[in-house]
Amino acid sequence: MNTLRNTFVIVVIVLTLFPSGNVQAGSKADLRNDFTIELLGRCLLYSFSFQHTIEERVGIEAGLSILGGSNGSVTFFSGGARLYPTTKDAAPCIAGGVVAVTASTSSGPFSSDASTAYLYIGPGFEYRSSGGFLFRGTVYFLIHDGFFVWPGVQVGIAF
Repeated sequence: MNTLRNTFVIVVIVLTLFPSGNVQAGSKADLRNDFTIELLGRCLLYSFSFQHTIEERVGIEAGLSILGGSNGSVTFFSGGARLYPTTKDAAPCIAGGVVAVTASTSSGPFSSDASTAYLYIGPGFEYRSSGGFLFRGTVYFLIHDGFFVWPGVQVGIAF
């Protein structure tokens, strides 16, 4: 875990010190959509996410993650928003939303379906290059009868 944390810190520092393109003009205006894969994060292990930037400082996002197989599965649907205090390519951000979880099993004599939902909020950092590369790191607070702190790293492409 220390290696992952150290790698994250190094990447954030490098991307902050050496941004590509004009730092004053953000690429969120030109590349309004992005598709990412998130490791760990709001859906616990992984998720595929899509975000549309409706304004340079506000993006809406949706995600999906499925775990399991033919005898049982857990599906995570996430949706929320991401706010940016600045329009720069390398900028802090804060995410918030809800994750709906459904589970089903038909293993042996058991047949069951269950569902729940939890909220998430998390401060983070995003780097979006003018060429389309996207990196986000976020520390999520997952809220359901208390809260749980969980990191997430997203890598993807903006278009």
